[in-house]
Amino acid sequence: MQVHIRYFSVYGSTQTYAEHLAGLLNTSAHPLEVPLPDDATPVIALSPVHGPVVQAATYARKIQGRPVAVAAVGMTLLDVAREKDSLRKLVPEHVARFYLPGKLEFSTMSTAHRATLASISTMLRAKPVKSANDKAMIAAMGTDTDRMDFAELQPIVQWVQSLR
Repeated sequence: MQVHIRYFSVYGSTQTYAEHLAGLLNTSAHPLEVPLPDDATPVIALSPVHGPVVQAATYARKIQGRPVAVAAVGMTLLDVAREKDSLRKLVPEHVARFYLPGKLEFSTMSTAHRATLASISTMLRAKPVKSANDKAMIAAMGTDTDRMDFAELQPIVQWVQSLR
């Protein structure tokens, strides 16, 4: 089955996932701004989670008349992201939702992004009771952390195969 893959990536990990997924599905991956052909081919949109914003979800809401899936790439622990399922509130019910573990490289991050994460870390440290996710975020602060796992693309491949 043919599929269109679109992505938005800030530091490269989402693009890496998109390109790897494209290889698994024998297609190509393109940035979100590349127009979709006027066909009924399924679309998979990937983007990082930046606070409450998931560019892929915004993109997916505009797509009509074809199957759509969204993959959010983030640093929240995968089981927590899946349980929380924040995409559920951001996309229509018919859109398939997936979560992928990300990568943060403080060594390449913008000053503004580092400052935002430092503020979040400070707030998390002040919490009297910290969840496993809180502890993971605090531990990752200021260090390059890579949680990417290409095996996590398999459920997306299975979704595409289920459309046959």
